[in-house]
Amino acid sequence: MNAILEARDMLRELTPLLTDCGELCNHACCKMDRDAGGLVWLWPGEEDTDMPWAETLFTHLPVTGLDVEAVRCAAPCAREDRPFLCRLFPLVPFYSEKKQMWDVRMDRRAWMLCPLCSYGIRGLNPAFVKAARAAVRLLAQNPANEAFLQAIAREEDAYRFSL
Repeated sequence: MNAILEARDMLRELTPLLTDCGELCNHACCKMDRDAGGLVWLWPGEEDTDMPWAETLFTHLPVTGLDVEAVRCAAPCAREDRPFLCRLFPLVPFYSEKKQMWDVRMDRRAWMLCPLCSYGIRGLNPAFVKAARAAVRLLAQNPANEAFLQAIAREEDAYRFSL
């Protein structure tokens, strides 16, 4: 199986809470924001996934300048159809120097809209966090995916250190 499809599948049934966390914030994470240009970045190879509810286009990551495909959502989607980075939210990949491996942490870009961020990673469904870590580590096994992981981590770091 394609690594991104397998990683997406690992988070298919899991959510940050045991209930629909979107009910806490009126699905704020599904509303496009200006920081990301109203876009959700797609993982390499994910553009081949059917997303009829969204427009696919090319963009540049703001910090690294990396060319990526992204979607602009025109309608709500079912959880099982969401892009990987949506499934991972409010977590983001980062390389843990302490553990010497890829891990996940709360995404600083999410703090302004996600009420779960104030509780930290320990406030999230442990099965979700475990699956998110496993999915990120699975993706890191491929050099192209690891390069994208590094780009995503640099994007979040730049935002985090600018606060």
